[in-house]
Amino acid sequence: MDFTEKFELHECPICGGAGLMEEEDHGYYVACLDCGSYTGTVGYKTEEGREQAAERSAMLWNTGKVINSAPGE
Repeated sequence: MDFTEKFELHECPICGGAGLMEEEDHGYYVACLDCGSYTGTVGYKTEEGREQAAERSAMLWNTGKVINSAPGE
């Protein structure tokens, strides 16, 4: 099942751009399509943990727990 559209994502906490959830190497992360900010990858080991990993990455994004490599303000 594709969980990337199941969870609502808020605007990017850095620039207000759109976030996109991606799955990669047994983990999920959310990245901003505008500035490139992203959450850490939340991994899973079993199919049962897959949805929880997607939900956790959405929660990290929605609470502003992101990484941004732009110079400080």
